Amino acid sequence: MAEGLTYTFYTYSDAAVPLAERWKPTGLRDIFFADRDEARRAVLAMRDDIAADPDMEWAATKIEKVVTAPISQSNLLLLLNSGPGVFIAEYEILETIV
Repeated sequence: MAEGLTYTFYTYSDAAVPLAERWKPTGLRDIFFADRDEARRAVLAMRDDIAADPDMEWAATKIEKVVTAPISQSNLLLLLNSGPGVFIAEYEILETIV
């Protein structure tokens, strides 16, 4: 594997979570997508499912762009041992779906 490659992925999270808390382990799995449209479709489908259930309430959700740290043995070990937060070099909120 070549050293130094970075990748861009898209994900989503609860808009109420402060940025300082965003990448702390919660026990909930983060889901990543190859493109923004795929992430947006997943969030809209989730919103529709929640809206169809009168016992549930939708929470505003952020669509996020993340760029990984360069691929290296040490960065992969960080990812495996500490979770995705340590592997993210750049982070941007692209939109909030309410």
